[in-house]
Amino acid sequence: MSVRQLNTPEELLEGEKIQSIAFGFSWDEEKARNNLEKPNSRRNVTFGHFNEEGILTACLELPEYEMYYEGTTVPMVGVGGVASLPEYRHGGAVRSIFHTALRWMWDRGAVFSSLYPFSHAYYRKFGYELCQICTQYKLPVEALASFPCTCSVRMFQPGGDLAPFQTIYNAGLGKRNLAVRREERHWKTLLEKDPYKDRYYTYLLEKESTPLSYVVLALEDLSADPKVGVVKELGFFSPEGLFQALGLLHRLAAQYGAFLVTLPDDVPLSALLEDSYDLTPTYTEQPMARVIHVEKALERKAPPEGTWYTVKVEDQLLPENTGVFQVETREGRTSVTKLPENAPAHLSLDVQTLTQLLLGYLSLEEALYKPGVTLTGSREILDQAFPKGCVFLTEHF
Repeated sequence: MSVRQLNTPEELLEGEKIQSIAFGFSWDEEKARNNLEKPNSRRNVTFGHFNEEGILTACLELPEYEMYYEGTTVPMVGVGGVASLPEYRHGGAVRSIFHTALRWMWDRGAVFSSLYPFSHAYYRKFGYELCQICTQYKLPVEALASFPCTCSVRMFQPGGDLAPFQTIYNAGLGKRNLAVRREERHWKTLLEKDPYKDRYYTYLLEKESTPLSYVVLALEDLSADPKVGVVKELGFFSPEGLFQALGLLHRLAAQYGAFLVTLPDDVPLSALLEDSYDLTPTYTEQPMARVIHVEKALERKAPPEGTWYTVKVEDQLLPENTGVFQVETREGRTSVTKLPENAPAHLSLDVQTLTQLLLGYLSLEEALYKPGVTLTGSREILDQAFPKGCVFLTEHF
């Protein structure tokens, strides 16, 4: 048995076949082959598991990104397309691929990895942990009557200027931990759809030629009565931008009876409505993340000037992350030093819980509820090093 990167067109096509079977989607070989042969075709790195007979039994894809983390961007690798043939399951193929993939991420310089799990318990075995719970709100259009829309609005057309959207995103959604630093290809995936053919509408809101917010709206179910608009993304960076965008949705009362909206969890939508009973929240996606390089991640979790803390980490799959790390701030600079394994630690925990603290999904107080987390050092210093934050993974893979 062996695990290696899939390189030839035939191997990549075989991987797509496995994904088709695992996820139950229709797959056309001729179309897939043509996509592979396009000169500008962008392919994710894909690893596969081969059995003794040389049969590809499982695979996964590793799309690469730059993600926002504590005021800067760091390399992040997504994990998608995790699939195996039913007749070869429960033989350790995916586990073997993950061992290779995590090592590849480390060598590549990744600081974090993330994925959308079918089972949190399953991916927890590979060091991943819950990092975000996406709440989708369903609300009737009448609930938005109090929000004004007094700014200028224009509908985006494919091929239009992407710069205003990038400006809004960078100042808002893109500042949250785990948000992806978007490139032109990401914007085209989100926005480059025909509004007349695909029933997919993007509106840019501006005030005195200054971008305020944008709304990406889709009508997915024509049979629904009343019709429900699905807000694919609502971008804003100030309360005014959010209010204007909600006001625009109310303008559409003649077309829609309700909307589905997903917002970061630091936006108190229920507190903004005249009647919070109008909201019907549903938990949708619950992505997971994993720190790949503990030392690099700890460099951004500085204690107060002139202080230090130590943290003991256990990582069963990446031994470089296992050990005691001292994080110190002196003269405005933060340094991370790996100490001898028997050095005392102020905080001891596994790599899963450390990931939640690094991203700000959990505060220190919340992390202490988890079994296996031990605090022996200064609570004040660690509270300041690991504050609660807002995590918002923006891309799907």
